[in-house]
Amino acid sequence: MHPVGFGHSDVGMVREQNEDAFFVDDDLGLYVVADGMGGHAAGEVASATAIATVTKHMRKHRDLLKELKQGRGEHDRMLTIVRKAVEEACGKVYELATSTDGQAGMGCTLTMLMVAGTKALMGHVGDTRLYLKRDSKVSQLTSDHTMANELAIAGLIEPSEIKTHHYAHVLTRAVGTQPSVKVDTLVMDLVPGDRFMLCSDGLTEYIEDNEWLAPQLANKDLEAISEELVSYANTSGGHDNVTCVVVQMNADDPEIEILDEMSVEIQGRFDALEAVFLFDGLSMLLLTRVLSHCDVKSYEPGQVAITEGDPCGQLMIVLDGAFCVSHRGQEDGELEPGEHAGVTTLLAPRKARATLTATKSARLLILQHKPFWALIKARPWLGVGLLERVGRRLSLDLDRSIAQRDDGDPATTPVKPRERL
Repeated sequence: MHPVGFGHSDVGMVREQNEDAFFVDDDLGLYVVADGMGGHAAGEVASATAIATVTKHMRKHRDLLKELKQGRGEHDRMLTIVRKAVEEACGKVYELATSTDGQAGMGCTLTMLMVAGTKALMGHVGDTRLYLKRDSKVSQLTSDHTMANELAIAGLIEPSEIKTHHYAHVLTRAVGTQPSVKVDTLVMDLVPGDRFMLCSDGLTEYIEDNEWLAPQLANKDLEAISEELVSYANTSGGHDNVTCVVVQMNADDPEIEILDEMSVEIQGRFDALEAVFLFDGLSMLLLTRVLSHCDVKSYEPGQVAITEGDPCGQLMIVLDGAFCVSHRGQEDGELEPGEHAGVTTLLAPRKARATLTATKSARLLILQHKPFWALIKARPWLGVGLLERVGRRLSLDLDRSIAQRDDGDPATTPVKPRERL
């Protein structure tokens, strides 16, 4: 696959100067949007400096990018490079802000997209945004680093109150206002036809919701999309500088069957994960973060995925094929595509209470205990939400057990294979 991107920026209807900046390089696969702050020329300097630093840093690693595009190399290493690129930009802007007259306190927000083969990598600080349109659905892949959004995440205000809250534009993170900054990163699988949009808050102020954005990003004329959205922001008020970059993933090989297989495979992983009660209803951003910690393993008929009595601390979801569940040497049911086992061992590892054996060629999507908790520790609010889901599930199971006891002998009620493990 190869990316094609177009960008457009405008001063807006109120501001005298455009402090936004953007960068588009299809050959490198790099796309960046930055929104400067600091007043006068300082904001413009901050955004331009940040983008120049990021692009210079990424160009230094062309060899690794080439390896990744050819299906070699490590994406985790590239993700580290993305993070360091933004951190280096932060240090550079801060250095200028503290050593140049008239530029004290300047900084910028920044969102970058790096395309490497069948993967995309994101670096993000502030309230510039990255959206993904896949098929007819649009998902926001960034979280705004604003006081209002943080309050919503903490449950102190409703999400519907964010836009009108008096802290809606108060940043909790920015590039260059401090010597260093925490960078949000993300790695995701790509399918041909994916469309990304990077934009400044001068546009997102007027975006109604993701559903509204979907048809706007569906225009067949890719180049026209960014211009039309910038024009829309201006006609809606244009209270700030407006910048929009749109990137489409095009197939190198036009064989439709191959493209369909890729799309079905990736969507199947999302569907499988969301079928587990822990992750049902999570945003695409969070599902993508969880999937980035998962592995896919293949099994031939008769091959054992896990043996009763062995240490178990992993969630196993059947992607395809089937597995026989046996307990104490006796068959106890079967796991089919979409079904899972071991979810409670993510929370408390223990010995497996059953054996899983492939009955046909099969694959498991596996999430291990340690990566799961690394994700939770990095985002405690996500852990609180998942704990609430566990509590709700335990309550339902308790109600079911009580009903079974009242209706008859609970010993006669069969245990589901996934609950046995």
